[in-house]
This record gives sequence, C-alpha cells and structure tokens, in this order.
Amino acid sequence: MIKEFIGTGKTVEEATSAAKAGLGAPDSADVKVEIVEMPKKGFLGLGSKPAQVKVSYDDGVKESAPKKKPSKQKTEAKKQQPQQKPAKKAPVKKETQKPAKQEVKEPKKERDYPESVDLEYAKSYFGEIVKGLEITDAKIDAEYSEGVVTLTLECDDYGIVIGRRGETLDSIQYLLSLAMKKSSNGYVRVAINVGNYREKRTETLKHLAAKNAAYVLKTGRRHTFEPMNPYERRIIHTAIQEIDGVESRSVGYNQDRRVVLEPTGGVKPHSNGGYRRGPRPAQRAAAPDPNRVPKADRTDVPKFGKIEVNKD
Repeated sequence: MIKEFIGTGKTVEEATSAAKAGLGAPDSADVKVEIVEMPKKGFLGLGSKPAQVKVSYDDGVKESAPKKKPSKQKTEAKKQQPQQKPAKKAPVKKETQKPAKQEVKEPKKERDYPESVDLEYAKSYFGEIVKGLEITDAKIDAEYSEGVVTLTLECDDYGIVIGRRGETLDSIQYLLSLAMKKSSNGYVRVAINVGNYREKRTETLKHLAAKNAAYVLKTGRRHTFEPMNPYERRIIHTAIQEIDGVESRSVGYNQDRRVVLEPTGGVKPHSNGGYRRGPRPAQRAAAPDPNRVPKADRTDVPKFGKIEVNKD
C-alpha cells in the first residue's frame, strides 16, 4: 500500500526533511520525493509562501486480499436477503455531493478582476501598517473596480491614519501602490478611503475652487492656492474647467507645487498708488479785472529798479 506525507518548510530541503520525518518510512524503503510548490518570497515579510514537498513509499502490504472477503459476504447476503434491493440508493448520495462542488466553484465566477491583482495581499499589507500605528479595532475591506484597488478602513481614530492635510494617508497609499506593483508585476492604482476623508476633502476643494474663481472674475486678479498634492490639484483643475472665464495652471516644484487661477482674458495691471492717474484737466483762466491799470501806464511806479553801485 502506498503511504504518503506532505511537508512544508522555508526551503525545499527543509520541506523534504519534514515530509520524511512525518512519513516515518524505514531506511531501506524506496522513498519518492515530489515537489508540490516552490517557496515564494514576499515583500517586507508579507505574501511569502513556504515550499511543499510530498514523499511516498510502498510498504509492501497488498490491498486486494482484504477486499475479497467483504465481496463474498455481500454476495451471500444478497442471496439470503433478496429484498434488500433498496440499498442501491447510493446514487442519491452522489446527487447530494454535487451542490458542494458547485459551491466551491461559485467564488471563482464572482471574481471580476485580473488574476494578477491580489486583494488579500493588499488587505494584509495595509493591516500591518495599521497595526504599526497601534490601531487594534480596525476593519479593512478591499474591492477592485475600473483598474483601481480601493481599501476602506473603519476604526475609532482616523486622525492618526490621515495626518496633517492627509499627508500620512498619501504616504501609506504610495507604499501600497509600490507593494501592489511588485506583487502584480504591473502598475495598479490604489486608493484608500478612511472615514470618507477623500469625499469630504473633494467637496471642500470644489467649494474653494468656486469661491476663488468668483473672486478672480470679479477683480480680474490672480489667486494662488496653498501647496497641494497631485490628487488635490487634479480636483481643482477639474472644477475650474466647468467655470467660464477662469483658467488654472500649476506652478512650483515638489512639495511647493500649487494651483494658480487667472482670468481667461489676462490679469488686470495693478495701479501704482495714484502717481499715474493720467493728464490733469485744463485749468480755467481767471477773468481779467476791468479796474486794473497796466503797469506801463502808471506814473507812481519807477520804470527801472534801484541800482546799487559798489564804490570799492
């Protein structure tokens, strides 16, 4: 009779040693070794799989001898008790086993995302980060839709995961994107939703875009937002595209990159504090005095001024 045992280990050698120890075959037995699965290294300690090795040997015990006795007893029992034909209801048991096979196949039909995308790996990776933040009551769900893996986190303290202006959340999302890219051997977009922070932040940014666009249209001046990450800048640009008369562009580099709003027709020039207000209006000449006597006709006024002579 063939006896077999499957062992696991970090390497094929360790798995083979564990399998032989579990099989308990004598030293003289001809043990066959079959590698079931090669070991797989994970990323940052996650997603690793051990090696699996199956060992087997023939102990020399024949299985045909004990099987003949029950067959004789069954034939004698059939002769003595011919009325026991209803025992042929074994096919009914087979019918009851069919639904079990269908239930196993149902989850495969529900998988509507590529085989390369491992949602369980994404959940476990995100879970390890959350544990590192000392959050013990976290509940993580993962779903795939339109090329995006969305992870939803529910816990009591969202502030630790979100951070200042979502900086911590953006960093975690970036790490997950790198991990999923390496796991799936391709680019996978990852989005993390914590306490509906993304939805609330999106509504806030749309409101700011509309408010400052109204200011630009009214004053004809430029408005510059505070530095934002690419996700938030994209929301501002999308909102401004729906407003006529205002255009947006990004300026700056790295962490200082921000969005600027300007009128479509150009920015109005600034005034210089009233120094250049244009030409002054012409002054009206005073009306002549009819009683005024010309200086040339007056006798009380000398024609020449006083002249002093220096005698030195």
